[in-house]
Amino acid sequence: CAGGSQHEQLPTVEGALKLKKSLVSTRWLLLILLMAFWTFSVIAQERLEVIKVKDDFNYQQPLSEWEKNTAIHHLYSSEGGVALRLYTGFDHNFLYLGFYVTDPFLTFKDDFSLDFQGSDHLRIYFFTSGNAQLKEPVTLYLLPNSKIKEPLFNILGASWRRQAIIVRSVLEIRDYFMAVAISLAELDLSPRGGQKLGLQILINDITSKGETKKHWIFGEKVNDYETLVFSH
Repeated sequence: CAGGSQHEQLPTVEGALKLKKSLVSTRWLLLILLMAFWTFSVIAQERLEVIKVKDDFNYQQPLSEWEKNTAIHHLYSSEGGVALRLYTGFDHNFLYLGFYVTDPFLTFKDDFSLDFQGSDHLRIYFFTSGNAQLKEPVTLYLLPNSKIKEPLFNILGASWRRQAIIVRSVLEIRDYFMAVAISLAELDLSPRGGQKLGLQILINDITSKGETKKHWIFGEKVNDYETLVFSH
């Protein structure tokens, strides 16, 4: 033919396979990125609901009644058998928090130090709305049992009235339940929906070998807290 003939070079089978593989890899990468973004969004928006209970709510009632009348949050479980469930509620005067902890080995020998460091205990950190990033949290140390066969607590970071906090505990061989009622006035909260309170929890775990393990319930440090939100 005049001027010669021109032929388009057809892709080889090997080239087509490489192109297909590249497209599949790109699609998977996009899917993974979308899933990661969705997961991050869900985590970032996660809130712990605090439901309204009757004003005659009895914080001393057994765990079975807490399960019927409060919000339940299954928050933590470790390979070593340490686990925690949180129960939340509020009425006109109090914030109610219930902590059910399982632990294969429990000891409460240290009931004299301010932070109960040598005993199995809970540390509850509160971040009030508006100053969570500016100030140290208020820390509530909760010891389930003591030499006088009663729970003890200490407060760090606030001048809360001890009378504004009520603590009860039920102790078994490998678990315990602690019920806490805190005056809303001490927390600068009102009994209405939408109120928020930052919360972090630490389980101070003494093992059978005498070692201390610290289990952060949210993240890996005190500022990795979650937010309690009062329901409407």
